[in-house]
Order: sequence, then C-alpha cells, then structure tokens
Amino acid sequence: MRRYFLIVLFIGLALFYIQPKSLPAPVSTPAPSWAMLNEKGLDLFNQGLYPEALASFTRAVELRPRETIFRRNAAQARAKMGWDAIRNGNFAEAEDHFNRAIELFDQEGSFYIGKGLAQRRLKKDQEALESLLAGLQLNPDDPSGYKILGEIYYDQNDFEKAAAAWEKAAQLDPRDALLSARLEKIKREGELFSQFRKGETPHFSLLFEGGESAELARRVLRLLEDAYWEIGQALSYYPEKTIFAILYTDQQFRDVTKSPAWTKALFDGKIHLPVGGPIQDESLLKKIIGHEFTHALVHQLSNGKTPTWLNEGLALYFEEKERSGRPGALPSPADPFIPLSELHGSFMSYDEPTARRAYAESGSAAAYLIDRGGFFRVKLLLEKLASGASFSAAFEDIYLISYGGFQEEWRKKLQMGSHSE
Repeated sequence: MRRYFLIVLFIGLALFYIQPKSLPAPVSTPAPSWAMLNEKGLDLFNQGLYPEALASFTRAVELRPRETIFRRNAAQARAKMGWDAIRNGNFAEAEDHFNRAIELFDQEGSFYIGKGLAQRRLKKDQEALESLLAGLQLNPDDPSGYKILGEIYYDQNDFEKAAAAWEKAAQLDPRDALLSARLEKIKREGELFSQFRKGETPHFSLLFEGGESAELARRVLRLLEDAYWEIGQALSYYPEKTIFAILYTDQQFRDVTKSPAWTKALFDGKIHLPVGGPIQDESLLKKIIGHEFTHALVHQLSNGKTPTWLNEGLALYFEEKERSGRPGALPSPADPFIPLSELHGSFMSYDEPTARRAYAESGSAAAYLIDRGGFFRVKLLLEKLASGASFSAAFEDIYLISYGGFQEEWRKKLQMGSHSE
C-alpha cells in the first residue's frame, strides 16, 4: 500500500513539473524606418501633397539607395511637381523636375515627354525632340508625345515627319478634333510644298516655288533681315529661333490658309506671304514684311501670350510709321466702339467692316501705349506675359495703372481726337 502511494505521488509530481508553462506574449517587431517612410510618402502622394511625399520618399531612398521602388516613387513625385509647374507656366522649373525624376528612374517614358513639353515651351526645340523621341521609345502609345513631336516638325517645315507624328497621335487619340484639323491642313500643305525650294539666311528659312519666284524670294529674305535688325533694335530684342516664311500665289495662299478675303498676309507661327499682284511693289512688300515680322518677334518674346489687339497694334505701328511718319491712325469716333477686353482673341471670324474697326482700335491703343511708356515698358509687358502672368496683372505692374483705367484714359484721348497728353 505504501509503495502504491509513493508511485502515485511520483507520477503526480512528474506531471506537475513537465506540464507546459504559458509562453510570453509575442513581441511585435516594428517596421523598418525606410518602410514607414515609404508608406508615409504614398499616403501624402495620394493626397496630392507631392513636395511632402518627395521628402519622405527621398529619405527612404537615402536609407535604401538600391531599392528600385523607392527611387521610382520619388521620381513619380518629382514628375507630378513637373506637371504642376507646366500648368502654372513655370517651364524652367518643370524641366528641372523632370531631369531629377529621370536621374532617379530613367525607364519611365512620361518623364521624358514632360521634359520635352517643358523644353518646347522654352523654345529649346532640338533638345525637346531628343527628349520626346526617348520618351516615345519607352512609351510608344502616348499620343501627347506624338502631338508635340508633330508641332516641332511642322514648325521646321518638315511636313512629312509632322504628318507621320500626327497620324500616329490620331490613331491613339481618335477623338481629338483639333488633331484632325491639323492633319487636313498639313496634307494640303505637304502636297503643295513638296516641289518648293528653300532659301535661308541667318535668321529665316523661306519656302518658294522657284523659277520666276527666285528673285522675289531673295528680295523677301533681304527685307526680312532688314526688319529683323530695325524692329529688333526698337524693341531691344532679336529672336533667336529661326523664323519660317512661305511665298504663295494669291490662290495658293487662300487655299492653304483658309483666311478671310480681307487678309493681306498671315502669321500663325510662320509668315505666309501671297506674292501676286501689288505685293510685288517694294514699298508695300516692306510694310507687309515689317507687319508680319513684328508678329513673329512678339510671338517669341511673349511665348505666344499677347492679346490680339496689342499684337496687331504693334504690327501696325511698324507698318504705318513707314507710311505716315505718325503711328496709329485713330478710328472714327462715329463707329461702334469695341472694348479692348473683347479684342484678345483672333480677328479672323470678323467681317471686313468689323475687322477694319478692330485693327484701327488696336493700332491706336498700341500707339498710345508706346507714347505713354516707350518700347522699354512694352518689352517688359511682353516678357511678363511669357512668364505666365495674367494680362491685367502684368499691365498694372508695368504701367502702374489698371487695365480698365488705361482703357478709359485712352478713350478720353480718342474723344479729344489726339494722342497727346
């Protein structure tokens, strides 16, 4: 009996000592700091806080420099800042953002396309071409890249390459109506210009038919160069980018430009000159070339952001001063007045009487603006417009009078029948 009791006691003690003891609660291991920084960056990115996201991604990259996903995330944040800069008109800043994005991650085509667009706006077309081609090699299905590429080729009078780029863009984005219109226009031009010859000077490239037009082309190029130096000196600005011009017969000009019958010539990024009839008169040719070259100069100086009344008014100033010695003929007070604020867009939809009134007001207002502050302030105004400033804000900053106040002041001078103060 005693032996039995001892056996039971031994088994009981053994069971007591060998039963499993409760394990301590598992200790959670905190995520590495670089992972937390990446998660924080993603959250900020999704909120649209791109500079803050970039700061977080950049810190993660510093801790894990070989982690491709961190570098790509940082690059995407940089690119978003680049697109925002483009929307705000800060193209140099945008180019820098895209360059930095590419340094972080060079396998994303949209970074190169964004860079190409910024360079295009900065008038760095050759660099833009290289960026766009690199981007489209990585991302051949991006229609925006082909659209910009076509613009550059078109501006360079390379109609075949421009048409090919825009046709590819149209395949990828068939709903773009503007692109369809561009393709229709370039096909008309390509057929016409395929047999044209080219003449060049240091600042101009001219297309013309050849034959009897060759001598006229030489005169036009000489007059263009004269205008380059004379008008450039007045505005203290000499365009760096080559300006393209085209000589047409009257009928070719109407067929290609589809311009109203009252237009004598046209600038739409290129100078279009019909050479039939009286335009061959040297003095008239000089006036028209001075007018159209002024458009080209203003376009480059303001990055294409000048209101039409000021653009046309300046062009009339340099055309009319040759004719009368006094710029800016006043419109008749009896005619219906068009506020300058309604003359910011194209005049091409106007009938001839309305167009005459719009041009007369534009010439008068621009001449008064020059009388009031000289060419120096006009140039400052155009440069401010190029930087992305609104016309009203830029005008008030340069002339120390509101845009509306200037219009009232000018209208009073019209009623007095004089520009003098």
